[in-house]
Amino acid sequence: MEIIKKTSFDRIYAFSLASLVLKEGSFAGAARRIGIAPSNVTKEIQKLEEYLGIKIFKRTTRSISLTQEGRVAIERSRRILNDLGELEENLLGTLDVSKGSLRITAPTTLGQSFFADIIADYQISHPYIDIDLRFTDRILDPVEQDIDISIRTAFSLKDSSMFVRRIGQVKRVIVASTKYLESFKRPRNPDELHEHNCLLYMRGDSPFIWSFEKGSIKKNIHVTGTYRSNNLLSLIRACEKGVGILNIPEYLVKSYIDEGKLKVILKTWKLPAHNIFLLTSRKPSQSRRLLTMVNYLSEETKKREC
Repeated sequence: MEIIKKTSFDRIYAFSLASLVLKEGSFAGAARRIGIAPSNVTKEIQKLEEYLGIKIFKRTTRSISLTQEGRVAIERSRRILNDLGELEENLLGTLDVSKGSLRITAPTTLGQSFFADIIADYQISHPYIDIDLRFTDRILDPVEQDIDISIRTAFSLKDSSMFVRRIGQVKRVIVASTKYLESFKRPRNPDELHEHNCLLYMRGDSPFIWSFEKGSIKKNIHVTGTYRSNNLLSLIRACEKGVGILNIPEYLVKSYIDEGKLKVILKTWKLPAHNIFLLTSRKPSQSRRLLTMVNYLSEETKKREC
């Protein structure tokens, strides 16, 4: 005979509250979200911790974070809660209606300039989905930050426990303004960039090296310049005014090129493109909500040619 253990409280509700506390960043935030008193949230979490015999959260006056045991508990419970939600949708016959919430993170510039429109269009066609969109250039922990989909750019990704789908590439171009090219001789090959003022994008501790390919020839040019910034839009503005030459994702300057404000140079040389990856902590096929968003992001990225 199987033994079914009965408890004096609703564990599903308590685990759901714990996930909401993590998502909102505080007990008070979780309470506000569902319209109950913060003390009620605290009591439910305490009951859960006593039942499990662990501490789920480390609390300070300013923030909360997961304990090691809490991280395991939340990660496993989220899978169970998601599976339960999918089961209910199946049994209730609501597979044709996407409901629930999705938390998505993306790099700041790519997110603002490209994915913001795509995700807004998705929201219009799926009004029952609660979208929580975060732009940051930091790599966030999907469990700690309760993230469903992470959008990242890289040449390649290291081994990961995440489920990964490559959905596109970020093509790059070298551009300069007509004003700059009228004042300085147009470079004919990457080696001549040493003679020019290159606009430098500061990202971490990376050296200012621009890579080029033409057939079997590969060049890595260490560029220099008098203008640097950690913001790509400010570099585009400086380039437009004639300050220097810029290595930039093509989608950010396509309108400038089409309008003749910027000229593409070194066209015969290919610049390595970053891949765009979608990362999820579980198989998208396990959740209709997740799968719908992943497929939509994949299709729209191809259509809009990032």
